[in-house]
Amino acid sequence: MNDYIYESEEEMNFLKSYDASKYERPSVTADIVIFTLGDAGNLQVLLIKRGGFPYKGRWAIPGGFVNVGKESVDEAAARELKEETGVENVYLKQLYTFGEPGRDPRTTVISVAYTALVPKGELKVQAGDDAQEARLFNIRYDVNGIIFYNDELSFTEDKLAFDHRDIIRMAITRIRNRIDYEDDAFSLLKNKHRFTISELKVIYEAIKNEKLDLPNFRKAFLRDYVAKGKVHESGETSIGKGKPAKLYSI
Repeated sequence: MNDYIYESEEEMNFLKSYDASKYERPSVTADIVIFTLGDAGNLQVLLIKRGGFPYKGRWAIPGGFVNVGKESVDEAAARELKEETGVENVYLKQLYTFGEPGRDPRTTVISVAYTALVPKGELKVQAGDDAQEARLFNIRYDVNGIIFYNDELSFTEDKLAFDHRDIIRMAITRIRNRIDYEDDAFSLLKNKHRFTISELKVIYEAIKNEKLDLPNFRKAFLRDYVAKGKVHESGETSIGKGKPAKLYSI
């Protein structure tokens, strides 16, 4: 706004005398849903344990307030993610804007939510100043909703802080809906230059929460990615137990 060029003296006078206090200003936060793939090929989400009120001691997705006038919402998301979890240099995709009245007991707060898919090996999870803990949780779908659990903890989605249950639910739905026509799944590969069709299939199954038929998956993969030049055969095969499989590269 500092570089704005006035189109007329009348406009200049209007802007210089504009009283922003005429309208209530909501606070704005950037909140991030980070998904990764567990060792068992299951979908996991990164949560932080809140260190302050409100919802002190409850688990939430990482995020925080935007420094208005000093940073963009995208910059705030990247900063908060690094401060609260130690995670940085990941691609964040805007998910949705949440602004229901009363979603935050402190004041009117509008949240711009983001999603990211990050290989587990690239996550160096550590709690920052604003969080007591930062941990990865497995996701299990129950008749009563989503259950978050790891080796030490287990809780239902209604125990999350704020409306983060709704944000995570929307994040899962959006990723499931776009995985067949966008390249999100490739973001969870351990090595984008040496992977098998079976490795990619595991990622699809984790996101869709369903088993997929390998021959049909292979056919779709070759048609939608290899034939279109998005993915290439590396000329190598996998080494290990079982029959060697072709390796592919993005």
